Amino acid sequence: MPKLCLPDGAVRGIDIQGAQTGSVTSYTAGRDGTVTVDNPQHERALREYGAFPTNLGGRTRGGYRCACGFGSYFRTCSRCGETCERDA
Repeated sequence: MPKLCLPDGAVRGIDIQGAQTGSVTSYTAGRDGTVTVDNPQHERALREYGAFPTNLGGRTRGGYRCACGFGSYFRTCSRCGETCERDA
């Protein structure tokens, strides 16, 4: 089941009306701002409204980890200013 982000942060939910039965399905965003869609036709309709997949960039590898726990792509921590170690 795909997770989609709604088209705007101000949108908290969208109602989709079925073409065959006319029943209405409500998709309300969770705390993370995403909706889980179980119907391919509804997914297509939500994408037409401007919804987009949650993970567009995929997983990244590498980067640095600071002693304060902050992760960064740069060697100098932007939170505390210390030098970070290479993250495994």
